[in-house]
Amino acid sequence: MSGTNMQPTVQRGARRPASLVDSQLQHFENVVEYLTRGDASGGLYPLDHEYWEKRIRALEETYELIASQRHRLTRLLDRLACEAQMARNALKPRTAA
Repeated sequence: MSGTNMQPTVQRGARRPASLVDSQLQHFENVVEYLTRGDASGGLYPLDHEYWEKRIRALEETYELIASQRHRLTRLLDRLACEAQMARNALKPRTAA
């Protein structure tokens, strides 16, 4: 038997394994769920859509995601986009009809 290590090493710049991303996805899902609920949208903690979108998109670039994780990530991004659109609509001045 040789003394070489047969396990692959992570090279600099390589993506991290998918097994490490689930806790982060769960955190993002919890935050987005809390901040987009009707009772939490009273303005105390406005959702910074751009900040959370950047954090979520960073997972795509950092981890080797599997299909179910990509699906979760897509759902989060869709929910953020929907919430951002609703926030923009709420800020538009209303005109008298």
